[in-house]
Amino acid sequence: MIYIYNAGPLFTEADIQQRLKEGALLREALSTATEEFFVANPIELPFDNTKILTSQEIFVEDYSHVNKANVFFFELASNDAGTYVELGNAIEKLMNGKPLKIYPVFNDLRLQRNGASGIECPIGFNSYLVGCLTSNHITIFSSFHDALEAFKQDFHL
Repeated sequence: MIYIYNAGPLFTEADIQQRLKEGALLREALSTATEEFFVANPIELPFDNTKILTSQEIFVEDYSHVNKANVFFFELASNDAGTYVELGNAIEKLMNGKPLKIYPVFNDLRLQRNGASGIECPIGFNSYLVGCLTSNHITIFSSFHDALEAFKQDFHL
């Protein structure tokens, strides 16, 4: 089963619209899959939004999906602490031998605008974060579109 966890911030209207768009694009890409699939897109998970959600409720729900997932998409340029924790959970699974596919995205206009190349450029990305990806031989993508194309190629979609 292909079990995708799509991680990124959910705090602004733009964040919400981007995560919804990504969820739709992932399901569209999987429409030709011969394997069963599930897309855990936190903005679309069934929470009761008529009441206050505690941090513990959010953690328990999201962590259960992180544990089930074998494919991850991470939007990392926004410096969202929750996304970083989820990435750490996934890296721990990977380092313990779980077969995973991880598609990290650092989408930052400053990279293209300033002619900067590579993720090691000095625009504020944490070296430990970048190092945890590169030391585990994880390709870093500059857009969700590029990550999605790699996913489709990896899974023959």
